[in-house]
Amino acid sequence: MGELTHTMRQQLMDRRGFVRFAAAGLAMGGVALLQACAPAAPTVAPTAAPSNPTPAPAKPNSAPTTAAAAPTAAQVQKPAATAAVSRTVKLPTRFPVEGIKPDLPASADGLIDAAFVNYPASPIKTVQETPGRGGEVNVTTWTTSAAPTPLDSNALWQAVNKELGVDLKINVQPQADYATVKLPTLIAGNELPDILYIAINSVIPGLPTFLKSKCADLTPYLSGDAVKDYPNLANFPALSWTQVIYNNAIYGVPVPYPLYLWVHWVHQNLLDEEGLARPKNADEYKKLGQHFTRPEQNLAGMGVENNVGMGVTNGWLTGIFGAPNIWGLDEKTGKLTATVETEQFRAAVGYARDLWTAGIFHPNAMQYNLVSARSDFAARRFAFRFDGFQSASVTFWDNSVNLEPPGKPRIMTPFPATDGGKPTYWANSGFLGYSVIKQAPPERIKEMLRILNWLAAPMGSQEFLLMNYGLKDVHWTPDEKGNPILNARGKADALVPFRYITQGPVALYYTRDPQYASVMQDAEKAMFPYVAINPTDGFYSPTKDSKYPGLQRDLSDKLNDIVVGRQQFSYLDQVIKEWLDGGGSQMRTEFEREIAAARG
Repeated sequence: MGELTHTMRQQLMDRRGFVRFAAAGLAMGGVALLQACAPAAPTVAPTAAPSNPTPAPAKPNSAPTTAAAAPTAAQVQKPAATAAVSRTVKLPTRFPVEGIKPDLPASADGLIDAAFVNYPASPIKTVQETPGRGGEVNVTTWTTSAAPTPLDSNALWQAVNKELGVDLKINVQPQADYATVKLPTLIAGNELPDILYIAINSVIPGLPTFLKSKCADLTPYLSGDAVKDYPNLANFPALSWTQVIYNNAIYGVPVPYPLYLWVHWVHQNLLDEEGLARPKNADEYKKLGQHFTRPEQNLAGMGVENNVGMGVTNGWLTGIFGAPNIWGLDEKTGKLTATVETEQFRAAVGYARDLWTAGIFHPNAMQYNLVSARSDFAARRFAFRFDGFQSASVTFWDNSVNLEPPGKPRIMTPFPATDGGKPTYWANSGFLGYSVIKQAPPERIKEMLRILNWLAAPMGSQEFLLMNYGLKDVHWTPDEKGNPILNARGKADALVPFRYITQGPVALYYTRDPQYASVMQDAEKAMFPYVAINPTDGFYSPTKDSKYPGLQRDLSDKLNDIVVGRQQFSYLDQVIKEWLDGGGSQMRTEFEREIAAARG
């Protein structure tokens, strides 16, 4: 259950293999990956994005209620039995940590996450020797929550430092402008900390040059079996390491994260109360949206925030129509097709416009941001929403008990635009950024790696328990099943963002509902056959670094205009051209050059 085929797993161990895997197995949602995990999955692999985009839907000002099936395109080549390695760097070999027994084990490749109903009664110690050699270790990273209690009065942080054997000083920056302002400014100032977190959306001009000139090349310490010196790092899924290869070398320690970042939520109790089934196609989805649009009950069919192109740029509606995740890769030619160029993308825009015209989207869509839209879904103000996987799930589960009747938030399995169609699930690339180590003598680099290895201890370990819950009877007390329950001091002290330095593979765990573990892991298994990974992830494009955020903001704003009727549907042609002319085509050129070098 939950395993990649042997060939695909082996190919993930080198960069060329990852490209072939992304193109032939993941990027187009290949079901060869995990048929055993989803019995209802189709038996045919989804088709690739068309190399030559077909015209927009025929009706210029609106789209049909059910758009045409995703166009059939030439099937991309399946991975060969072996993949020649055209790069000298070898990714770290994966050696799963032993001794931890989750209630629901992870898949062997780590792409289906472990799940715990209760925290293990006897957590193991994964690091036997003190990793640090005394003195200060300076780290800069971000936080997505409130600032933690300062080190001098934070007993949790102090206890972690004692275990590390160093004075770990973390410069905690707010997430808001870290990637685009704080991080670039810090790098330009030439005063790097010992360990620096680089977020996935960071804007760093000349990133490969910066890494080579200022950061430690970790290849000698981590490549292949060398990673065995750092057992918790060796526990990372291979996919996460593909994202830290630059200059044909390993330049960072990833922050592993599930493939599942944004998912399709439904208030399942709304369906259950009326004996309704989940939608199997776009037409049924629209009908359900209309059915649950009840302004007199303060209920809408769907809710979306204002910066995702009304569900088009984040993979929600685009996934229904089988659009590739930002880019599609033709394995035979090595050529990329931008998702905006595909007929599937155009059909998704037309469908979004149709949903808006039908009054299915909550009328606050143009005012919602992520926080307010998430809050209103938690309050059951709409039936369907595309939102976060883990953090949002906790919000939804926490709030479900406050609803009347109690809520039942669940994740929907991807479904196609038409019966027999091929949906895609736009997956995360397996990490949430990475930490680099400042250039230093080998012994100092090894010390930093030992510290990162300690911080990467997985759930079910003593180290994880200390980092996330602190000290028993100081920060937490056990419930009747031994789960650590934070008190007020614990909630404040536990805000130290260790996980944005590195962390072990994420596990599914929620103490308030024993069903959570199986519900969430089953959702992962159901989504996995449709996983589409952006095939350019892990490759560098200077144009993407400098222009992509602005391009996407502009794209989202213009799609909003089309969807809500401020512009005609025919305006989409101009929007696509502007995206390509404004940097999309140059990104394609740069990525294709990098991919060609990896393919050999």
